[in-house]
Amino acid sequence: MTIFVLCTDGSSKLTTPLVQHLNTLFLNLLIVTNIIQLSKGFGTDLNHWDEHGSEAGEHAQIWYIYNDESAKVDAAVIDGCNRGIDVLLVFSYQQMLPSPSDTTNALLLTLISDLRSSSLNISDTNISIPTPPGSNSPSASQIRWVNGLWFAALSFSLSAALVSMLAKQWIQPIPNVSGSPRYRARRRQQRYLQLQNWHVFFVINALPMLLHIALLLFFAGIIMLLWSGDLGIVIATFTIVALAYIFYAGSMWMSLTNPDCPYQHPISEELRRWVTRYDGPTKLLDLERTAILPIRAARTVIGHITPSSDDDMDAHCLVWLLQQCTNDDIIAATLKSIGGLPYDFAAFHVLREAGAIPMVLQHFNNCFRRDISFDSQWHVADAESAEGYCRAWIRLTHGTSHTWPQDLRRPLHTLRDGSTDLHINAIATCTWALDSPESRSSHLSLLSHLSQLAIGDQKYSELSQRWLLETFLECTLSWELHKAVVNDITAKSVPILLQLLQRATDQSGSQNHTTIAAILHSLTVGEVNAVSLWDEKKRYFNFHKIAIPSLAAIIRDPCRFGVEGELLDFTVTEFSRLAAPAFMSEYFPTHVKDIARQGLSKLYLEGRVGVGVVPDSVLADILQILYPPVKITEDQHPLFVKTLVQTLANSNDVNIAISSIRLLERLLTNCPSSVVRSFAEENGVPALLRSAHAGETDSRRLQIECIRTLCIFIHSSASSSTVGTLCPSHPPAIEKQFDAIFQSDFFIILIAVIDARRWWLEEIAEIWVPSLLLLCQARPHERIWKSVETVLRKFAELNDGEHGSERLIADLDKMKDIF
Repeated sequence: MTIFVLCTDGSSKLTTPLVQHLNTLFLNLLIVTNIIQLSKGFGTDLNHWDEHGSEAGEHAQIWYIYNDESAKVDAAVIDGCNRGIDVLLVFSYQQMLPSPSDTTNALLLTLISDLRSSSLNISDTNISIPTPPGSNSPSASQIRWVNGLWFAALSFSLSAALVSMLAKQWIQPIPNVSGSPRYRARRRQQRYLQLQNWHVFFVINALPMLLHIALLLFFAGIIMLLWSGDLGIVIATFTIVALAYIFYAGSMWMSLTNPDCPYQHPISEELRRWVTRYDGPTKLLDLERTAILPIRAARTVIGHITPSSDDDMDAHCLVWLLQQCTNDDIIAATLKSIGGLPYDFAAFHVLREAGAIPMVLQHFNNCFRRDISFDSQWHVADAESAEGYCRAWIRLTHGTSHTWPQDLRRPLHTLRDGSTDLHINAIATCTWALDSPESRSSHLSLLSHLSQLAIGDQKYSELSQRWLLETFLECTLSWELHKAVVNDITAKSVPILLQLLQRATDQSGSQNHTTIAAILHSLTVGEVNAVSLWDEKKRYFNFHKIAIPSLAAIIRDPCRFGVEGELLDFTVTEFSRLAAPAFMSEYFPTHVKDIARQGLSKLYLEGRVGVGVVPDSVLADILQILYPPVKITEDQHPLFVKTLVQTLANSNDVNIAISSIRLLERLLTNCPSSVVRSFAEENGVPALLRSAHAGETDSRRLQIECIRTLCIFIHSSASSSTVGTLCPSHPPAIEKQFDAIFQSDFFIILIAVIDARRWWLEEIAEIWVPSLLLLCQARPHERIWKSVETVLRKFAELNDGEHGSERLIADLDKMKDIF
């Protein structure tokens, strides 16, 4: 018999058993060809693994495996759905076509009815329903019910055909997507999850229910038609239909209660998921209490979750492999790939909910064999795989309360102590340290690896370094040790970490410096936000905010952290290098700026940062940070002034000179006599005058700064005396500074600046001239005063009427009277 069916591309084709067989053969051949091409192009050899740490990278082996396995499953699912839909279409199509025998019977009944009506002279000849022999004619109400039930059955059948045609479009496979294997895996998993979340397969599985309902309505119509006829026929028909639907309902109930029952319905699986949906979390907790989780049980845990990021999509891809694949090698590859995910991966909870932790522990246990002949010794059968499962366990349990099972600790120690591979030994040590936050020996063992890494005794890979540092960071945030033990470990670890930071700073391509800074911050500052330290991007952008307080704490108390010698010098240099430029940023928090000021002030006063110790650009930035000198106590002002004068005397950098003079100006203004003596004893005036010609650079700003600062020094010298004026009774050191002023070109510079009108009147009238008047009182016999008074009076006349001109003229009159 020839049947027309609607094909997957929407066209109507002539289908015969031979053509169907050829179509199936062609489809299978196409699937196999695609898989061969994928395998040939990318390689899916399960014995070939990625490098350590790259098991979940963009082109990792696991994504090739996922794409291959999903292609097989999708092809099988789509083929099964298409076959089922084709059966529904054929059945519906046959119901829509009129039956030739039904047409013949209807014509015969019409002829018989006409003959009866003509012979019996019956007026009503509109008989629409045949009357079975030996029965009464159905009433008008029965006829309406029968027609209604049968037309409803026809409607259900037509609806099934319509939805079936739509479903064929829904399950069309997505076209080939270009891109990396992980990108293609994400696209496929996204479509798969959308089909699950929108219950597409539930709708397809429910389509036969429409035909079942249609048959039920048809049987109901038959019983209604026969109801007024022979009672025996009605009872027999009703009994047969009742038994059929009792079996139907019973088989559905058995398929719901027993998943292994062969009497399965297309909708049974979806109904079973609805019934057991709320039992998933409880079952998961029970399963996670053991070290071994049956694979089949784990596959029923995951629910319908819509991924919100690429991390969620990657996690769902891995969960799909764990749920759908029965090949142990593929499951092992999937579990190992978890260890290649970054520690800031945002979807580990998806894998935990799928029961990945017990599965990892089970496979870790399979990597060992136990020798019970002598003291139950454990031997490593597959160290490489065991290392991968350790990394997967660390990633999955990060931020959770999961612990390593007691019965698997001896195998873990065997892996740590018995392996000659440095990387495997390091990962096993990391696992032990994270599982034992209360054990001092586990942390010291981890610190031993870091020490070897710092001094370069052993050649650690980048992956090993990263895991050791990340693990130590997590340990410092979750220690359960006595305070004395923590202090001891801190004193031992800080010098090692500083050595590592020095090596990371020297290595331009290293990314470990952010992790090292986070560890130092945790050890030295304490009370840190663990979430911000674990966010790699935040750590990178906030590196200065994390490192500066840590280094400042070490500098304040180096003995506490066991830092001395060259290591302390590096700490000082690194602190200065980081604090100076970062301080200029407006986004720097105030409390960090205060920490930077305090630390730099201490270093500058101690002479640890100065000319020749740090680069001139860094020193200039440090001096800018120290302005204003609010973090320096009054007792430290004399030492600070002395250090600034030494900086001026030893540096030829203009920026250093300007910053130093600004600080001196602030410190000399209304200062006590101790500061004035310190400036005078250190020969501050010659240092200022030297800076006015620093590097023979004609710097107008530098000259003005020097003039102002010298005037402030003169004024403060008068304020520090008993009578408030300059007199010959001042200390010899101050008198020596006055001699230096008159012996230098100070007045030549001052006259040139005023004569060229390069400065404003208010400052000259408020600061310069009052200070010069005091100096004139102390040295009235100097011949330079007449030239100074002439230039200043000319400047006052040119600015007559402006604010400060009257005071300037009055002071000049006093000066003229003096000399």
